[in-house]
Amino acid sequence: MTADSRVVRDEGMDELAAISGRATAAACFGEPSVMGDHVVIPAAEVTYGYGFGYGHDAGPAEDEARAGGGGGGGGSRVRAVAVIHASPDGVEVHPIRDETAMTIAGLAFAAAAVVIVARTIRKLVRG
Repeated sequence: MTADSRVVRDEGMDELAAISGRATAAACFGEPSVMGDHVVIPAAEVTYGYGFGYGHDAGPAEDEARAGGGGGGGGSRVRAVAVIHASPDGVEVHPIRDETAMTIAGLAFAAAAVVIVARTIRKLVRG
């Protein structure tokens, strides 16, 4: 294993170990806003993903200059899901609807319905 492969491996392992420290409730809930007797807390869905790989040529073990390499990548997604409102009257959770996802789901349903109806009509016409 070359020195570069070791660096890639070590950095990848460090990133994997750090995921548990980032995926906490603090990442999910924003800073509360206080306005008099009212407190508003934003809530979000937080998703992380990372991957990496490394390798080297399977040449002779005594060959220190073997070819090798590695790489990795990752990403995250944060999506607002609700606002929590606390007041002297009680606590209310106001969900946030993802209008784009609902529209896409509706269009997918409509397209599937059109395909099913078209196939059914075609079978009825053909007998």
